[in-house]
Amino acid sequence: MKITKIDIHPISIPYIPERVFTVSYGAIDSVMNVIVKIHTDEGIVGLGEAAPVFPFNGESQESCMAFLSRFAPKLIGMNPMALTSILELLDTVYGNLAAKTAIDFALYDIIGKATKQPIYNLLGGLRKDKVPIHMTVPIKTPKEMAQEATKRVEEGFRTIEMKLGRVGASVDADLEVERIKSVRDAVGSGVLLIADANTGWAPHTAISIIRKIEQYDVFIEQPTKGIAGLAEVKRSVSAAIVADESCSTPEDTVEILRRDAADMISVKPAKMGGLYKTSRIIAIAESAGLPYRYDGMESTRLTCTASLHMAMATAKDVAGGFSQYTRQQKDIVKKGGLILEKGVASVQDLDAPGIGVELDDSFLGTPVTFS
Repeated sequence: MKITKIDIHPISIPYIPERVFTVSYGAIDSVMNVIVKIHTDEGIVGLGEAAPVFPFNGESQESCMAFLSRFAPKLIGMNPMALTSILELLDTVYGNLAAKTAIDFALYDIIGKATKQPIYNLLGGLRKDKVPIHMTVPIKTPKEMAQEATKRVEEGFRTIEMKLGRVGASVDADLEVERIKSVRDAVGSGVLLIADANTGWAPHTAISIIRKIEQYDVFIEQPTKGIAGLAEVKRSVSAAIVADESCSTPEDTVEILRRDAADMISVKPAKMGGLYKTSRIIAIAESAGLPYRYDGMESTRLTCTASLHMAMATAKDVAGGFSQYTRQQKDIVKKGGLILEKGVASVQDLDAPGIGVELDDSFLGTPVTFS
């Protein structure tokens, strides 16, 4: 089998107005992503997506287009089953993990379709066909966040991630504490709370806030920048610290373990370069006894489904974050893929090969094509 053509589609999908998403970086009101289609001489087409978030990973739609346009011609004529050889070629350039994810997803999709296997089977086999999902509450007033959290719990979600922090500006620590208290009071003790500041607290601020909210039984995700900052915070508090922005590669994972910088890592195939690199990170974490939770980037249901396959093959119990597509005004998936019901995700067809989705090409526009 050979790769004969690669289509690269920049896409822009606005959010539903009332679902615009405010985090420590600012307001997120759309996805500006890249869809990749890898065609083969056997008629199999693999689908992938790059989901950049510039403040998070320094990547943009433009940088992903540039990276993919640079490497697409090099992939023509290669065997798509040679997954590691292709990924090693991409790794001759540092970083660009969102762009690399698009290629990784598409290759796994091809391999699954060629072998008539769903991707979860390529990752070790099905361990859980239903995966609990968390829902995220954006930064608002304490009352508004409590109201939205209550609504999501009533919909069936048993894990709530609440956004906090502010990158590049001062933080009202008392207000942050009030937000967390309001949400905990609203949802009760039976719901897992994850407070995610997305690096938006300085270490000393993070320590002060966390000491005040530990009574509310909450996980703290990426409270400050960098592995050194996480380690400083972790030494000073008793709440569980989750590494996200600071854990994107196997090397990051080793360094977090070396410095004892986190109690848990956030696993996102879309930020880690795809399913292959993510499997390596999970292997390191499991070997060291480091827990992990699943989450996602701002992406369509294509990436949410690909990421769900990884969760289905590893079956960790901390709820995943594969619900980003529910904020978008249109769904580019026409058939198959992830379905969400009462806070639980599954795939429409467990036997569907590859990622198991069919896209609505009318949403993709004219691609940049290499052949």
